[in-house]
Parts: sequence; C-alpha cells; structure tokens
Amino acid sequence: MMLTRLVPFIVLATLLIFGAMWAHGDEEATTPADELTGAAEDLLAPRHKRFVEDAALLMTDVEHEIFLGLSEDYQRDHFIRTFWKVRDPYDRTARNELRDQWEERVAVARTRFDDDLTGARARMLLLIGAPAAIDNYSCMEIMRPVEVWFYPGGTEQITGSFTLVFVGQQPRGVGPHRLWQPTEGLQRVALVGTSGSDMQIANAISQQCLRGEILVGALAQAIDFAGTDPMGVFVPEVNDEWVRTFQARSTDVSEDAEPLEAELAVDFPGRHQSRTVVQGVVAVAPGDARPVALGEHETYRFLIDGEILRQGELFDYFRYRFQFPPDQVGESIPLVLQRYLRPGAYSMIVKVEDQGSGRVFRQELALEVPTVERQRREVVATVATPALEGAASSSSGIVDATWLDEANDLIATGDQVIRLLPPPETLVVGKVRFHARARGEGIARVGFELDGRAVMAKSKPPYSVELDLGERPRLHTVRAVAYDDAGNELTADEVLVNAGPHRFSLRLIEPRRGGRYQESIRVNAEVEVPEGERLDRVEVYLNETLLATLYQPPFEQPVRLLDPGELAYVRAVAYLRDGNSAEDVVFVNAPDYIDQVQVQMVQLYTSVTDRGGDFVREGLSKDDFVVREDGVEQEIRRFEMVEDLPIYAGLVLDTSLSMIDKLWEVEKAAYGFLETVLSPKDRAALVTFADTPSLAVRLTNDKAVLAGGLASLTAEGETALWDSIIFSLHYFSGLRGKRAIVVLTDGADSKSRYRYEDAIQFARHTGVAVYVIGLELASQKNEVRLMLQNLASETGGDWYSIDRASQLPRVYEKIEQELRSQYLIVYQSSHEDSDAAFRKVEVEMTNRGMEAKTIRGYVP
Repeated sequence: MMLTRLVPFIVLATLLIFGAMWAHGDEEATTPADELTGAAEDLLAPRHKRFVEDAALLMTDVEHEIFLGLSEDYQRDHFIRTFWKVRDPYDRTARNELRDQWEERVAVARTRFDDDLTGARARMLLLIGAPAAIDNYSCMEIMRPVEVWFYPGGTEQITGSFTLVFVGQQPRGVGPHRLWQPTEGLQRVALVGTSGSDMQIANAISQQCLRGEILVGALAQAIDFAGTDPMGVFVPEVNDEWVRTFQARSTDVSEDAEPLEAELAVDFPGRHQSRTVVQGVVAVAPGDARPVALGEHETYRFLIDGEILRQGELFDYFRYRFQFPPDQVGESIPLVLQRYLRPGAYSMIVKVEDQGSGRVFRQELALEVPTVERQRREVVATVATPALEGAASSSSGIVDATWLDEANDLIATGDQVIRLLPPPETLVVGKVRFHARARGEGIARVGFELDGRAVMAKSKPPYSVELDLGERPRLHTVRAVAYDDAGNELTADEVLVNAGPHRFSLRLIEPRRGGRYQESIRVNAEVEVPEGERLDRVEVYLNETLLATLYQPPFEQPVRLLDPGELAYVRAVAYLRDGNSAEDVVFVNAPDYIDQVQVQMVQLYTSVTDRGGDFVREGLSKDDFVVREDGVEQEIRRFEMVEDLPIYAGLVLDTSLSMIDKLWEVEKAAYGFLETVLSPKDRAALVTFADTPSLAVRLTNDKAVLAGGLASLTAEGETALWDSIIFSLHYFSGLRGKRAIVVLTDGADSKSRYRYEDAIQFARHTGVAVYVIGLELASQKNEVRLMLQNLASETGGDWYSIDRASQLPRVYEKIEQELRSQYLIVYQSSHEDSDAAFRKVEVEMTNRGMEAKTIRGYVP
C-alpha cells in the first residue's frame, strides 16, 4: 500500500525555504521574527513589530537586518510600503493582490491560532491558504491526535486534490502541531512503542479507530514537500537589490564619517500649477572636497540623498548626482535641487557625500512652504531678480545663487497646457485627423505643424486638424502650439506618428531652440517611457560635460553658463533600467544670422570583420574608423563596444502555404536562435505572415511564451512580404538601441499593398537593421534575391541564401554573433539644413585588413 502522494507539479517558493525544518518536524523552527531580541526589539513601535511577525515568511535575512537597523519610524513606514510594492504581481493595477491576500490570511491565522504565527498550521495557512474543510482524529490506543486539512480542488500553486496532515504533540489535540509528510512513514503518526510496517499501522488505524478508513485515505492524499524543485512562483521572486538600494539612499550618516563643509539655503522662486517650487542650494567648500579621476581627467563628484517629511511621515524623497571639472569651480561648488510642494509645513533632510573624500554633509531644516504667485516671464535675458521672502537657510556665507535668477525666470507655471491625443499605434497613411486639448488663460489660438511645416491654426475649440500623411508609410512629427494674442508661443506638444507602440523618447522643453541666455539656463525634459519599462535616470550635459543626474521627476535642472552668452549645446539623456537610452539636444545662443541650429546626433551600430570573415570584438578605438556623411568626414563624438547593451530582436517568419513542409525545421531553428540570443536584458517578438502580417508574440523575455508562439505555426495563404517587413519595422521603430528583424521567406511577394521601394524608404526612416534569410529561392527569382539583398545592406543587416531548412541554425548563430560584436559610433552631422533628404553614410577602417558594416544612410 502506497501512502506517499507526491504532487507532480509544485511551484511554491517559500515552502522550499522552510521545507527542511518541516520535513524534520521541528515545531519551534527559527524564523526572522524569532531573532528580534534585546535593544533592536525595544526600538520597534507596535505596528512595526506586527509587520515583522506578519511578513516573517516573506522577508529575506537581508531585509530583516536592514529593517531592524533603521533609526526612524518614517523610514520603517517607507520600508514597509516599498517591501509590498516590489512584491506586487500586477503593479499596474490599483491594488496589490499579494498583499491583500497575505493580510487576509494573517487575520484568519491570528484568530484561529491565538495570535501565534510561528506554528506549522499558521505557516501553512499563510503560504497555501485556508482549507475547504478540517477534521480531527483521535485514537489514543495506537496514534497521536491528527488534524487533517482538505483541499479537494487544489490551489493556485498545487494542482489536484490533496491534504495536509498535522500531528499533535499533546493528548486531545491541544498545544502545538507539526506537519507530517508521507516520506516520514506512519511511525511518526503512531504512539511511541507502536511497532510494525506502514502497511500494518495503516490496517490498525483502519480497523481500530473511529472513521479510521477515512483517515487512512486522507493520509494517502497527504502532500510531501521533500525534494521539491527550488524554483517557485507563489511569492514573486525578489532579490535583495531593492533593499540595498533603499539602504544606500538613506539620509543617515555613519558615526565615523568625516564632516564636509557646506551650507544649505532654500528659496521659493516660483510655482508650478498649484504647487510651489522649492529650490535648495548646497554650497560646498572646494577645499573640503577631493576630485576623483575620470578617465584622463579629474572631476568633483557629489551624491545627494534627501527626504521631505510632512506631519512626521515621509512625503517625498529624492536623489541627485553632480560633477564639476576643477576648472569650473569657484569659491564654492553649487549643488541645486528642486521639488514641487503644496503650501504647508514640512521638514527637509539633505545629505551630501563627496565621493572623492568620503566626507558627508547633513542638514535638516523646517520649511514653511508659502503660496507663490510669481509668474513665468517670457523674456529671456539677464535680469537682477530680488530674493523672495520666506527663504530658509542653515547659515549665510558661501551660498551665492544670484546666477540662478535667469534660470528661475524660466520656471514653467503650468498655467497653459496643450496635449495632442496619442496617434494610433497601427501604421497609418492618407488623411488622418489629430486632436489637441488646451487649457489655461491667455491662449488665443492653436497652430498645427506637420514635419516642421505650419499647416493651419484655430482660434477656438475643438482644436483638431486633418493631415495628409501621404499614401506611403513614413515617420511624421505632428506638433500643436498654443499662442497668445501677440503671437508668442505659450506651450507646445508633439507626437511621432508611425513610431510604433514602444516609443521611448526625451524632449527638451527648455532651453528653447534659438533661445539666448547669459548666466544660466533651465533644462526641463519631458520623458515618455514605453509600457512595462522603468526609467532609471536622466543625465544633463552642457556640451559634452556631464553636470547632473536626476533619478526622479521633475526632470528640471538649472545650469550655469561658464561664459556669458556663450554658444553651447545642452544634451539630456534618459536611460531605462535595461540600459536603453533616448536623448535630445538643443543649441543656445546661436548667431543672429542663423534662425535655428539643427543638431543631428547619428548613431551607427557597426560590425567589423577581419580578412577571415571573423568579427573583431576588441582592440579597436575610434581612431581606427573614418565616418563620412555625403562624402564629408565627420568627427566621432562617442565610441564604445556595445556587447552588453540589450538587443531587441524580431523573428519574421513566412508561414505561407509553400512553407508547409519546412515549418518543423523552421520552428526548431528559430527557438534555438532565441535560446541563444536572449540574455536577461534582451527582448524578442514573433511576427508571422502569409496573406497578412500578424504579431504572434509581443516583445518579451519569456522564452516559454516565445516557444508557445512558435509551436502554433500553421502554413496557409499567399505571401505579403513587403507589407510584413513594413509592419515589423513599424513595431520596432519606437525602440532605441540595438534593433534587428530577421526575415525568413521562401518566395516572392504576391499579396502586398506596399512595394519594395516603400520598404526601403521606411527602413531608412526607422533605422532598424534587417537580416534576410532566403530559403530555397528558385534561380528564376533573381530580382527578388537582389531586392532582399539590397534591403539588408541598406539597413546594416545581412543577406543569407540557403538551400535547406536544416542550414538555419548556422545562419542564426552567425547573426547572433554579429549582434553581440558591434561598436557604437556617434557623430554630430555636419549638415546645417533640416531637409528630409536621404543622407549617405560610409564607415571605413584605417586598417586595410578589416571591413566595417553599418547602415548605408538615413533620413533625418
């Protein structure tokens, strides 16, 4: 008779963490909550002790240690909120499903087990949930008291019906129980002194105990956790990175930290809608700081962490990084931070660490944030502005922020707002209507622009316009501008049409193109993040010097100009957590005879091969490359090996009827490619096409999802080749970074609405590399072969012609090697006009034994 029932598919991570102690029947097993002792326990408020008890099974040792090390209740409250947030399985919904479920189970367990969550029954209730029924069995002649929990329909984590069996340690079932598992054998259920095999004990229970047969059946259904796979999903997998980041951003200062001489002053230079702009200036004494080596140069580097409290609770927190070349440092080093707060009483805590010396400055100020009615001025000039009343400071001396006046005049009040409604995510051509919503006093009219050309203006709502996008697919920029009675631009918004559903962009609202400034400018960036991605930071540059890094909105930063009225450019770069980036550049103080200076930063993902055709992965510098645009040599501004940057790859598979005998080999080879190319940072999508293209699997890192998409391939219909290539380019066009689509087809186009020429033009606009694999293309289709080969070359991809599907793994391997062996070359185009004509690009190697491959050109 087999009493052990091991459920075949168990995905319960936390059970495995504590499985060893249950397997040995240890009712008094150690948990993080048990380690609360001495002074650490005395420091905790009742609500924080309760949290540690309630969440003990979920907390890692590091989380537990850091939580106990926090010194303030508001920090602990913030820890708790973040603890649950990082475990939220669906972070885009209004509720935290895991937290809600856990707290419901905690309430039941506390009621059922007299507030004791350390026993085996309480732990199992928390981890698996309440059973459908509970039954108690007592047969004092041969066995200990037994409590059986019945789960007739299984749970979300465990498939099939099962039971949990708990064995009491005292007569009549009072006191603690331990979880019994079938691998222990029935001797652990029987009384001490009872002998016999499991079969004999089971027969005795069945014959001598009341309802003994039912109990034996329940024992046979008991789940056994021994040997369970340590991968589980009951609790979302959480590493300790978040809590170490939480600790690193604390404003606490270690006792052995040396002080940094600095002063903090706070001003209220404007407002943004109903909030007051709170501007802090930390002036650091240069003699107390120490520059650090950065490449061939040295720079001062500072890290600011701050907290804003309201009524004793954490209301806001922020982080900035600043760096200053030594030749830009005067009598003090100004670090400027900015928050938006509603009028009222707050406390601000600011900690500054000099990363060269390790010295730390910390200041806490009580703030009474006033209501500020100061309006933004539209005149961009150097004007002495009197300090506002109500400024607070820690002292006076080295803080000199008069240079901020000009930048502060440009604080956007947000009184006037205009927003273009998002364009369709699908590819659109022909006449399309666009709508804008505008609010605020003083808006006299709204003008619309298409690709930089004014189209029409409307003086009253509804603000909408029908634009002709042409009959061929193209990327377009639509802009809506709100003007006052004098024709001054108040505010504007723009959208990119046909950019795909993954648009990641940064747009500089300030400084304005063509603006003129003397002492300072205000950098104000608007960032659009793709769905499902997280923004990591925004970096602010003056020319090529990184000045500030902002980790949270508002992405606004005053920047001091070194020379009054100097010609310069501002660059802002946004980074996602996966390393992908987006940027914008604006020139300021351009000469009067130039209405607008166009800045086109061109990125070239370039692969290099040697004489043997092998990819050159290392040992090259920018001096080994020569870049020409329309025959004019360009200065390389940035050069790096990008082996570790994320890859966005699209498999575009022909599933027309002619592929019916090849699909199995295609599926197998495609999955092998994905298995190899996808690192944790990468994403892939699957597009299939016959009569029409279809997005079979959206961009994902989940190989199981991609495998499921490949497993469902069916062959039918004709071949819409060009439509499908354009469809795929559109889907990937909104992404930045290393993007490639790999097209597999065995035939010429027979069904497309668009033509080969449309695919070439759209590819030039999107910048997505196209790799084409021609499978068994007959010799009479030379024209098709040439078109596909040219499309691949134009985009920096490659063309492969194979005779059999069994050759696909070799081709996919070579494509994967190339994607992992590319260099990023960035240059600023020397073109001074903004025409949309195609610009030819050439990259040559100074070493004649090597060959470089990249896009043949682009359309700005």
